[in-house]
Amino acid sequence: MLSTTEAVARGSSQLTSHLQKAVILIVDGLGDLPVAGLAGRTPLEAARTPVLDRLAAAGCYGLVDPIVPGEIPNTDSGVGLLFGLPPEQSGTLHRGPVEASGAGRRLQQGEIAVRANFATLEQRPDGLWVTDRRAGRITEHVDELARAIDGIELGDGLRADFRPTDQHRGVLILSGTGLDAAVSDTDPGDTGSPGLVPEAKPLQPSARLTAAKINLFLHEAHRRLVDHPVNRARVAAGQPPASGVITRGAGAGIRPTSRLEAQGLRAAVIAGCNTVLGLASLFDFDTVRDPAFTAALDTDLDGKVAAALAALQDHDIAYVHIKASDLCAHDRKPAAKRDFLERLDSALAPLASAGVIVALSSDHTTDSNTGAHTADPVPSLIFDPAGRRPGGESRPNFGEAACRQGNLPRLRSFEFLDRVLSKIGC
Repeated sequence: MLSTTEAVARGSSQLTSHLQKAVILIVDGLGDLPVAGLAGRTPLEAARTPVLDRLAAAGCYGLVDPIVPGEIPNTDSGVGLLFGLPPEQSGTLHRGPVEASGAGRRLQQGEIAVRANFATLEQRPDGLWVTDRRAGRITEHVDELARAIDGIELGDGLRADFRPTDQHRGVLILSGTGLDAAVSDTDPGDTGSPGLVPEAKPLQPSARLTAAKINLFLHEAHRRLVDHPVNRARVAAGQPPASGVITRGAGAGIRPTSRLEAQGLRAAVIAGCNTVLGLASLFDFDTVRDPAFTAALDTDLDGKVAAALAALQDHDIAYVHIKASDLCAHDRKPAAKRDFLERLDSALAPLASAGVIVALSSDHTTDSNTGAHTADPVPSLIFDPAGRRPGGESRPNFGEAACRQGNLPRLRSFEFLDRVLSKIGC
């Protein structure tokens, strides 16, 4: 892992390599659907994005299907494919092991991990109900809450460890014998909240024990958290309490492969999202972390761009992951997403004159109307300063509508990455 200071210290004004260098921007949840409150435009179409417009006009732009047309991606599969994961391995990524990796915990043989959210839960006669899947996107005192539910003995020689990651997110790690990750989610998703928390169910007979222990953990976590001092203070302040945990994406330890490794390319990842940092760790990419690089609206966009350019001194590719656009869409705040994309566009200005390839895509589309991921393709572009198009053509208003008429054929994410790699010189 590199700090921002270390990455910048390695830099010089001259980029040196026999290959071209590339910054690949992954703007989480970039794609969207038309919003009535934005005059029937998407947040990206409604945003003023002169830098992206200029890069698209001088390069190529179009729509990209993260997996295949009609399939709804998630962050781990969508980002994984842009990291060079072979398409045939996309089904092997599960959120739990990825989150564990981001928390610095490589799973041992026999362990399973499940992605978790702190959530606002209530005990009702028919079971646990979730009224806020993210407990108001809690960010403070999560370490205290995590300690209250860490190291729980579940019986039958099984133990539950809990690690917080970023904001309301965490990871549940089960250790012992007889575990099987083939269990269903207890997170009902945005469309199922508020509503009953579904019980974990075995998807195979061998997973009955695991499902039962996850359900036991959820009830024990609620018992320990519902009257926790942190939650009493949140209720007194009019904030939703983090009174329980919901889970999804169970999986065992994995070691994915990347086509970048096969090409001998060195990659650095600049991110604040634990999922993306976990993926980077699993791929053995270097990571550049800084407290200012968050997964929220307050992330230091200028700092991330500067860190990416600095990382190119001794890496071939610098990935920059931006999360807040996705959060705005999940929270059904299209105007906030538009405004954030305008901020992002301004921060990207140094890339236009840095003499490097600039590629931009996304892991999935997130609909600001419903707050859910969709199967719609994502706006994408590739700018190559060595092969830029003449500057006299009209500039597109970079967005979904323009990309439908763009000069880049409709691709899948792995094909999009192949185009970038070919421009690098691979």
